[in-house]
Amino acid sequence: MQYPASRTAAISTTALTLASALTVTAASALEHRDRHAAPKRLNASAQSGSFDILTRQASGLKAKFTERDGTPVAGLPVKFTVSGDKTLLCEAATNAGGYAECKSPAFPPLPASAVKLLTTGYDATTHGTLHYTPTTTHNTIGLTAP
Repeated sequence: MQYPASRTAAISTTALTLASALTVTAASALEHRDRHAAPKRLNASAQSGSFDILTRQASGLKAKFTERDGTPVAGLPVKFTVSGDKTLLCEAATNAGGYAECKSPAFPPLPASAVKLLTTGYDATTHGTLHYTPTTTHNTIGLTAP
């Protein structure tokens, strides 16, 4: 069956219009998907820890990470390190309340790190994620003795 030229032109125009609309919609969707929100800054605070001189164990290392409005952030990996020399003391993840805590006592591997821990304290750091910027908080270590 042969269609008149005007009907063929109308069908071609409609097909071209639909193809253009699909192309624009697909490009828009890809652009929107690729554009994500900038990572948010976090609030962080750390508790003062303690260091037992006889056993060389640090305990009470705890930090809280929240969004700016105070909402706790769960599931963030946190590294607790000696301030200054970055010797790893322990690693933990934040819980539903936003707290990360060294559950077992931490042992600085070298005497020099223990001295540095006592003089400079410790840092609790979470590295950047897709949703949050890298954040570090700092606090001191107190001495305990039997």
